[in-house]
Amino acid sequence: MKKSGSVVANLPTFNVPDGYRPQADDTSLETDLLVFHLLHNQTVAERLQMGAQLTRSARQFSLTCFRQRFSHLDPTQFARKIAEAWLQKHCPPDYIPGGSAVSWIQDSIQLAQALHRIFMAAGIPYYVTGGVAAIAYGEARTTQDLDVVLQVSRDAVPSLAQALEQAGFYVPGVDAVVAGQMQILQITQINTISRADLIVAAVNPYEALKFARRQAYSMTEGNPTEDDLIYLASPEDLVVNKLRWGQRSQSQKQWRDVLGILKTQQGALDYNYMHQWAAEFDLSIQLEQVTLEAGVRPIADQQWAIATYPIIRRAFAIAQQRGRTTQPQPGLEVADGHHYTLIQNTHIPSLQVITKIDDRPVAQFDAQGNAIAAHPAQQDRRNWQAIAQRIDRPFPPDA
Repeated sequence: MKKSGSVVANLPTFNVPDGYRPQADDTSLETDLLVFHLLHNQTVAERLQMGAQLTRSARQFSLTCFRQRFSHLDPTQFARKIAEAWLQKHCPPDYIPGGSAVSWIQDSIQLAQALHRIFMAAGIPYYVTGGVAAIAYGEARTTQDLDVVLQVSRDAVPSLAQALEQAGFYVPGVDAVVAGQMQILQITQINTISRADLIVAAVNPYEALKFARRQAYSMTEGNPTEDDLIYLASPEDLVVNKLRWGQRSQSQKQWRDVLGILKTQQGALDYNYMHQWAAEFDLSIQLEQVTLEAGVRPIADQQWAIATYPIIRRAFAIAQQRGRTTQPQPGLEVADGHHYTLIQNTHIPSLQVITKIDDRPVAQFDAQGNAIAAHPAQQDRRNWQAIAQRIDRPFPPDA
């Protein structure tokens, strides 16, 4: 392909990683890599604005088509028809949207900002998750609603519902949420036909950690105020949650969102954290597969090797202290453990980890502890996690 112009000339040459999968079957590998190279260089706010523009354009196109098809309806009937089409099964009975076509094309970003001010005034911590957060960290797409997790007691829900109603929201199901029969308040902004699911957070250590790791982003340039912020789930927690949702629903949309996040964020993610919680939820196989398809497996493996090097070095030192190393030839010192053989080479300063069962190289490090190569399997991650837990004991077992 002939390239011309300064922008095209400055594009990198893309090498397709093994196992890489484009977002759609009709998208070429080169095009997919280019799209995510460009998305990677954008800010969260820029990606959110791209998604917002898609949603506004989709709604505007829908309005135009409905006007042509239902020109015989009066304004009230037309407003109801639009609400039924956009909200579908979530459309409240007898709901007639207020506002006008101008307010109806509002996007989820504007809705999130409006809710942010209400939550801040009520002192309720929250984070946005779901499709809007996936857009912020990944590829742009349209969204039907806004998913928000609230750290709120059920006793405080009625006062929150009152504040939402005063701000122009339709808020059904309050009693069911207070009674613990439902976990979600499904609210609708009357003048904009915009919907949000407000999810009462579970009380457990992982949910508390997600709130501690949430991230605040400004939607304006310059010196943002508190009102300009939106709190998002961290990208790592979003990946884990979408894998969980995808496992339950078998939804390809969740998988595509995860691919988009990994392809866009690349080395900015904490893959060890994701592997930790994927294992907790029995999602290790899915996470391994999606990192392969996103082309980020080498990054994840490199992070694992860097984090595990101190444990590997400690295991080798323990073997030396116990006199359990051998020197099969000058310059080589070998420690044989239950699962792994550790080989220290002083001629070419390096430390290598090899599985005993099939002589498979797992990792290799230079004299400074930098990872030269890393190819951990799921079992290697589990094994070294177990070794790390045992190595702090007074008499740790062999590696």
